[in-house]
Amino acid sequence: MLVIDAENANKEVILTRTGCIWFLWLNVIYSLYLIVRYYVRELSDPSLSFQSLFFSLVILLFSGWNLLLTSQLIRHQFYLSRSVLRIFTFIYGVVWGLILHNLFNAYASFEFTMLLSLVILFPAVVAFHLSKTLIATFVAPVVVAVYIDILRSPDVHTLFPLFSYTVAVGVVISCRNVMMEWFRKAEASEQQNVYLIKKLTKLADQDPLTGLANKRYLREYFYARIAKQADHSEAYLIMIDVDHFKRFNDHYGHIKGDECLVNVARCIARSVRNESDLAVRFGGEEFAVLLFNASREAVIAVAGRI
Repeated sequence: MLVIDAENANKEVILTRTGCIWFLWLNVIYSLYLIVRYYVRELSDPSLSFQSLFFSLVILLFSGWNLLLTSQLIRHQFYLSRSVLRIFTFIYGVVWGLILHNLFNAYASFEFTMLLSLVILFPAVVAFHLSKTLIATFVAPVVVAVYIDILRSPDVHTLFPLFSYTVAVGVVISCRNVMMEWFRKAEASEQQNVYLIKKLTKLADQDPLTGLANKRYLREYFYARIAKQADHSEAYLIMIDVDHFKRFNDHYGHIKGDECLVNVARCIARSVRNESDLAVRFGGEEFAVLLFNASREAVIAVAGRI
């Protein structure tokens, strides 16, 4: 599957696309830098100079094409699948590896090649921190290219550059652990907020004594169902009043009065047809049942059971 629609996209896919857009723009900037460098700084070997320009143009055009593709996917609410992203990141890694190899041959400078590779690797780790696979498919070709150039160098003192570069790459990749810790804390905080919102919503919509819906939720539920009723079917409202409740409450006390209301609520809850019938404590000793998609006979049967 090449693309994922918005309904099936999880949070990681959505956040990864945000990082991808940032990564693509940085690739445009880096490639423009190398193209400008080609015109302002001449290399001793014209063939190496042309190869550097060619690969920079490849990165520039490929990034521009990906930005256009991403804008179209956003417009139609689609996301690229992880398999496609892995292919794209691997292509970027290979091309950047070739660019670094070319620049190393042109300048024979450990420092410039290693610094440029780290500048390229860091945004990739940040952009793809939610996926180890995406990081690996980009980082591996770049790091391998730099290692090969260091090992093939005529300089006999290659151990220190290898060690230095390995440490630097390790530091860059370890940034992912920090990013993931931030992500996990943010996600845990978001889940806690969702839980609190659900809890507060339940408290606002539910009668604390009987556990039935309250009058506020009845009003919201009624208008929501009316908006969804395409066939304009009838709605029924059964109103229930507990006779002589005030006298009962005054004689036996509030605790027994509360027990009476709870028992009445249980009776009503057991008498409705299914979850689509809404049992409500309307206020005080008044209760109600809202029924949709019911015949007159079914409503009379519910009232008879109550």
